[in-house]
Amino acid sequence: MPITNVFAYLIAPGKGLSNPPVISSKEIIIEQNKLSIMLSGVFSDQTGAHNFEITFNPDANGKQLNECRSLMLSFYELPSIATGLLIAQRLQNVTDNRSGTGLFFLLSGLHGLQRRLVMSRFPTDQAILADAASGSLDVEFLEQVFIKRLTSYKAAMVEHPSPPDGFWKGIATDRQAGQSGEHISEYWLRDFLNADFSETPAQGTRRLATALKEALKTNPNLTVKSEIAHASSLATAVFENKSLTIQGFCDHFALSTAAQETIKTALPKPSLFGKTFEFDANQFKVVAPFRTVEMNTGAILTAPSDEFEKIFETTHSGDIIEYKTRGRVSDQRLAKK
Repeated sequence: MPITNVFAYLIAPGKGLSNPPVISSKEIIIEQNKLSIMLSGVFSDQTGAHNFEITFNPDANGKQLNECRSLMLSFYELPSIATGLLIAQRLQNVTDNRSGTGLFFLLSGLHGLQRRLVMSRFPTDQAILADAASGSLDVEFLEQVFIKRLTSYKAAMVEHPSPPDGFWKGIATDRQAGQSGEHISEYWLRDFLNADFSETPAQGTRRLATALKEALKTNPNLTVKSEIAHASSLATAVFENKSLTIQGFCDHFALSTAAQETIKTALPKPSLFGKTFEFDANQFKVVAPFRTVEMNTGAILTAPSDEFEKIFETTHSGDIIEYKTRGRVSDQRLAKK
């Protein structure tokens, strides 16, 4: 793989410190040695159970601006100790004592027609001797440790034929974590990269619909059920082809705290409550095609979820609700409840 530039930075924890430790650095020359072979492997790697697609987040106002991405672009356009140091300092500012000191590599070059940038962090007991006493970094690769701990590192890769037009999506890996993407270190993915896992509109929408169904099933409070069911009926008309989070869904319909907590509890992980996705109306209908209301009189009313409130006219009088509908009979059947 044609790696053109490699820089190494020894980063001690600096989170919360007004004067973080000095970051030692060194430009690495790619040669025929074990260190170069290891770095070439990291640079070329992009598939496997530990690797997950990510998307860099826009800023708080929704503008296409991400500080980490901007620093990466600056480094790619002008690779140097100085431009790389800005990225290393960003990583240091979110690294605490639990993560400890690490050796951070920046690698840039070409991968086919793509211009590729890889950032990788190794623990300092990871086959590297680093002496920062002089302010410069002396890197020596130890063969016996290399063989033992080669697979333990974090990395992020972005590539695009024209980096200024791309570098919004990439691949993140955490070889120190399990094979689930949810195990990637929060400080690496969210604090340092300011990114999140990529997902298709179908995946996000199905997660929302499934959580709503589970929330309706698990919460016994009829008021909460009514809130969630009403919001579900209007979802396809309100959100089709729009980006949202499940929290944004709840806020739009002013769902109560109880309703929101029930929906959040129905998710595989609470952090998914704030994950952005594009709403897919067809997928929502696949998961939650119908809405059903059971009355204490024994009546059961069912209609397509997104048309329920059009089909049935409702009149409220305290806790008594009257439903009315009008149309021709198209079928009749006997069935189990």
